[in-house]
Amino acid sequence: MGKSSKITVLFSLGLGLISFLGCTEKAPVPKPRVYLKLDLPEHSYSKTEINHPCFSYQFDLGKPYDVGQYVLNQARPFFYFNQRKLTQFNARQIIDLGPFIGRIELFSFVFPTRDSLSKLIEFSNDLVDEDKIKADSISFERYVDPKHRVFGTVYSLKGNVANNFRFHLTDSTRRFLMGYLMLECPPNYDSLRPSLDYLKVDLDRMIESFRWKD
Repeated sequence: MGKSSKITVLFSLGLGLISFLGCTEKAPVPKPRVYLKLDLPEHSYSKTEINHPCFSYQFDLGKPYDVGQYVLNQARPFFYFNQRKLTQFNARQIIDLGPFIGRIELFSFVFPTRDSLSKLIEFSNDLVDEDKIKADSISFERYVDPKHRVFGTVYSLKGNVANNFRFHLTDSTRRFLMGYLMLECPPNYDSLRPSLDYLKVDLDRMIESFRWKD
């Protein structure tokens, strides 16, 4: 066998070996996305009172959170941008969510007639619909407590939305409270889900323990 023939054979064997190794090597499998595990505290609560000139109320608040100062409305309407709706609220209350870097905002409304109540409920639902556009799914829970005259609805929105929880409560005669929970970070539902699950437990406790004070 000539020198050139030997080189050709060796080259062919090399290609065959490379092909064999290439066929036997497993294709790379992408690793699933991993998020940091949060060190969440045990749920604990304290009775909290909110005293406004328009109306006052109380509820159980999670220990990591703080109640800020309320702001009485100075003839400023609640502005709903997309549909140009203007609704007058009486007071705005912020609850700081502490380690979660977010807040619950509560808006108090005093209404004179049942017709006004239906419009406020419609207004609250319209805000949910605005968030629902970007949500993957939405669910709701009704709260009915005739003994303490607390009636309302809590909406839970899954997906990359600005507000994963919205709710409203009323005594059906003159008081209406509308609120939402917002975290001050990019709305990445997968990474925020452990925090949102934790916050939902505290939000449920807050609403279940809610009482009008006057």
